[in-house]
Amino acid sequence: MRPTLLSLSFLSLLGLSAGQPRHQHLHRHRANRAPVEKRDKITVTDAKYSTTTELPEVVVYVDQNNNPIRTTTETVVYVPLSAETDQTSTPTAESVPLPTKGAQVDKSTPSSSYQQASPTAEQNSSSEVTSAADSYPTSSASASSSAASPSASSGALHGVAYSPYKGNGECKTADEVDADFALIAKDYGVIRLYGVDCDQVATAYAAAKKYGNKLFLGIFDINAVEDGVSTMASGVQNDWDIVDTVSVGNELVNDGGATVDQVLSALSQTRSLLRTAGYEGPVVIVDTFVAVLAHPELCDQSDYCAVNVHPFFDPNTGADGAGSFVTSTVSNIRSKLSDSSKRIVVTETGWPWQGEANGAAVPGMDQQTTALSSIKSAYASNASNVILFTAFNDMWKKAEASTFMAEQFWGMGGRYSPCDE
Repeated sequence: MRPTLLSLSFLSLLGLSAGQPRHQHLHRHRANRAPVEKRDKITVTDAKYSTTTELPEVVVYVDQNNNPIRTTTETVVYVPLSAETDQTSTPTAESVPLPTKGAQVDKSTPSSSYQQASPTAEQNSSSEVTSAADSYPTSSASASSSAASPSASSGALHGVAYSPYKGNGECKTADEVDADFALIAKDYGVIRLYGVDCDQVATAYAAAKKYGNKLFLGIFDINAVEDGVSTMASGVQNDWDIVDTVSVGNELVNDGGATVDQVLSALSQTRSLLRTAGYEGPVVIVDTFVAVLAHPELCDQSDYCAVNVHPFFDPNTGADGAGSFVTSTVSNIRSKLSDSSKRIVVTETGWPWQGEANGAAVPGMDQQTTALSSIKSAYASNASNVILFTAFNDMWKKAEASTFMAEQFWGMGGRYSPCDE
């Protein structure tokens, strides 16, 4: 493994984040499973410093192909160029093997192992940390699309993620989806879906039309883009005005489910098919922020930058630091983009209300309230650029120690869908 330094002004970053469905019931948050032995200090030569300066920084570990693996916080010593040679050398870190990741819920999912690589370091400026959520326009700057920002009616509200599955894994009926929307519609402008199975586009369309929401739709299976677009067009009855965004995949690069080239190809194909079908809004790839930091082209070629950011999986971040974690992450992403003015939307973020502690990240109802308040405060003037995770507890998922037994309990305010009560 080799670490990449990301300067975050006393905030650490999370390497792996949450994933939402394909109805193979594989939606689970990714966690840092094995401890990485922390070195006392990393020394980096940097001309911008006139004196030796120590700062806590994040180290993002990547393999030899520059694919993100995980993160940890280290003490970094920045040494000016004029310092002694023996002070400026960067120590070699011991490579730490990572366990195979994978899970089995209703169906088996293939596991993938990570390779080790030797460490190097690079640094990004920490001067861009403040007010990342509020400092940039909400409309897409992409010249390749006529991407539109959310409507005025929904732009003042946060979005929320939504799953069409009952606790027993069966699909929710149209009436059950309607009952869910009746509870959440007034609080959220955009409702995010992830796929086209379970007739979810049609049932969510009917509910969104009734209650006045926009839909963030998704093509999860990038090997069936044509069928997905067709199902989507039929589900919304070609009423594309109700669609805020269409996503391609969800964390596929981060999870090893597809290569960068495969996802970019699927993005192009999806956009072309959607344009032919009459949809002219944003089409984006969604992945974790670590995948985007390693592969900013995922954002550069999307109509805006869509990224999942989960503070809970950083053991150094408590609930009260959730908002700062998110905005600092967004700031670092922005520094990597070819167009620094491009819109960035956090497409998943939240906090569990039940489960096991992950260091300073402790689940709980009070903690969820604190974390959500922190995130909402950070996006107070730009609410449409964040989608909270998730509308209801997802009882169809499997509790796992690797995700701190919290996977089912991310519902806003601990809320259950009426069909699971």
